[in-house]
Amino acid sequence: MPGEHDLRRSRFSPLLWPLAPNPWVRVDAEGVHLRFGVMGRADIPHEQIARSGTVEWPWIAGTGVRLARRMVAFTLASGPHALLEVEPPVTVRAPLSWRAHRVAIGVADVDAFLADVARYHPTVGG
Repeated sequence: MPGEHDLRRSRFSPLLWPLAPNPWVRVDAEGVHLRFGVMGRADIPHEQIARSGTVEWPWIAGTGVRLARRMVAFTLASGPHALLEVEPPVTVRAPLSWRAHRVAIGVADVDAFLADVARYHPTVGG
């Protein structure tokens, strides 16, 4: 059964609704799936997840689908985020194609999300 995870939200999250009216993240037997409307999407197979952990997303880095060198973040608020390190890099849409070695995901319950990922891929650890 797939695990749906709520996203961490801030009081400014509604400003993104025109571009991402119903963003979501799901973990199932195939991998981690993210949808952020026209801003971006990602499908990360479990086989490509090398490590998992957490990262603190600063408010100054912004919200939405954010790009950094070798990284993409799917975020609606600052605070703790799940971090997946992938090998080989995964191609995401953000909104154009982007190769990422790390994917930060702003889920409301980071520990539950990482436990869900580990259930399908037990060798993954922080």
